[in-house]
Amino acid sequence: MKIILTKYHEKLGDVGDEVEVKSGYANNYLIPNGIAVPATRGNINQMKIVKQAAIKVEARNIKEAEELVKKLEDLKVVFVVKTGGEGKLYGSITNKDIAEKISEEKNIDIDRKKIDLQEHIKELGEYDIDLKLYKEIKASVKIKVEPDEESKALIEAYEAEKEKEEKEEAERQKLGESKEEEPEDKDEKEEKPVKEKAKKIKAEEKKEDKKDKTGKD
Repeated sequence: MKIILTKYHEKLGDVGDEVEVKSGYANNYLIPNGIAVPATRGNINQMKIVKQAAIKVEARNIKEAEELVKKLEDLKVVFVVKTGGEGKLYGSITNKDIAEKISEEKNIDIDRKKIDLQEHIKELGEYDIDLKLYKEIKASVKIKVEPDEESKALIEAYEAEKEKEEKEEAERQKLGESKEEEPEDKDEKEEKPVKEKAKKIKAEEKKEDKKDKTGKD
């Protein structure tokens, strides 16, 4: 089925483009959602006028997006948060939080839907987040998540305790290895006199055998 796009579609094209799609996709999704209209003669003529106006709007949108890219260049936003001892956040940071933080600190309004956050941030660290500003025009923002003073103390205490436990475990393993070696040495010491005694007994038996043979002769 032939349709004319009334809105930009990432995969199909721009406003006024005439494209062919499956009728089910057109009738059940594109047309009901105002993304396209059937490619009738009347719609084609009307969309020519719309497309001319859209070209001017497109140029303005591109210019605004490119200016925004410059403003966002080298932008770094810091979140100071509360965490547990393991450094995991109480809650998470969402694209809405990031949009609000950029607006508060830099006075730049970003639609949260344009923030390409694959999943909510739940741990400390630095993150590079893409902003899809307009069509193929993108910007990147660095997000740093660090603990507040109270959380820092918790993390330090947790890490100190963990290090202590690791050292104790290493000591236990060393002691275990040395204990395993000791019985082997002890057995060898105990076996030595037994072997020597056995040799003496055999030697005595040989002497007795010789005496018996001599007596018989």
